[in-house]
Formats: sequence, structure tokens, C-alpha cells
Amino acid sequence: MRLRTHPFPIPHPSRSRGSVLAVVLVVLVVMMLGGVSLLRSVDTSALLSGNLAFKRDSVNRTSVGLNKAFEVMQRTDFLANEASDAGCNPGPCTAASTWIQLNYSPRLLETDSNGVPLILKNKAEFDAKFATIKPISEDGQEVRFLIERMCTNFGPSDESKCSVSDRYELGGSYRQDKPGSISLPLYRVTIRSDGVRNTQTYVQATVTTRVK
Repeated sequence: MRLRTHPFPIPHPSRSRGSVLAVVLVVLVVMMLGGVSLLRSVDTSALLSGNLAFKRDSVNRTSVGLNKAFEVMQRTDFLANEASDAGCNPGPCTAASTWIQLNYSPRLLETDSNGVPLILKNKAEFDAKFATIKPISEDGQEVRFLIERMCTNFGPSDESKCSVSDRYELGGSYRQDKPGSISLPLYRVTIRSDGVRNTQTYVQATVTTRVK
């Protein structure tokens, strides 16, 4: 009986040289590095989102200080003393104690390059001088405000030393001399808000008194 031979030779198993294992290890290392980078990017995004949320909340809280400043500016003692004591330079000023109690200065104070009053940047110094109105504390936030009349000196407001509004109490809406008209000074209100994670926000608004 004749046996058939296989038309194709049967290959002999070759000896493994470990190249596949090296490729797999390289792929695993690349995947591991990619996973670490992804985790780090997720953590960074979460951290940035959290910081932006705290910053936005700090900005929103400044409206509390602005409303408080508006309340002070409507008080009778503010309106009665905001432009008094023309001889305060060099002094003495009999109305100075009233001004301090209202977180108010009848002339612009020294500021930094961004226009923020230096005294407001130092919480201890600010709280020691303007001690009557306490910082507004709410949900871990502290809000302080300072009102400055935009004038270079004391005394009644006029265009020679003050920034004044385009509107007048009486006599129309343009800067011209009319019987009974007085210029309305502009006020710079600066609010400082301190929140969690050392967030710190300064907001400024330029306002004037109500025109009737």
C-alpha cells in the first residue's frame, strides 16, 4: 500500500525571540502615560472650574457692599457733611469724625497703579480707621466699601477741583450757570470682597447724588 505524501512541507515551530513581548510592554507604557495625562487634565479642569466659581461668587458679593454704600450716601448726616470744612487743609477738621463713621473721604486718597485706594488694600489699617461700619460677613465672605468724593481738596464741590456730573440739581441738564443750580460731584465707590480660597475682588463704581 502506497502512502501519500503531503504536498506542502510542514513548517517546524520557530523559537520565540521576545519581540512581541517588547512591543506589548511599549504599548502598555504608552497607555499608562496617556491615562495619567488624562487624569491630570481632568483634575486641572475641575480645579479651574472651582476657582472660577469662587471668583464669580466673590464678584457677585460686591453688590452687597455697593448697596450699603448707596444707603450711606442717602443718610442725612452724609448729605450734611460731605462738602463741609473748607479749611481742612491743613486742618483741623471738625467733620472728620463724621466722615470716618461713614467710610467716606471728601477728596481722593492715594491709590495704586490700578486706582485702588491703598488703605483699602490693607484690611487691618482700614478696619482700624473706619471702625464704625463693620465688614459685611456672609457665608465666608467679607465685604468692605469706601466712598471718595472725586475732588482734589475739601470744601464745596466745583469744577475747579472736582469731577462733576453733566447734570445739575436745578436749572436743566447742561453745565451752565442758572439760578439755583449747583454742580453734582462724582463719587468713586470701591468695594473689596474677600472669600474662600483667598479669593479677593475689587470693584469700583462712579456715581453721583440723585437729581430731583
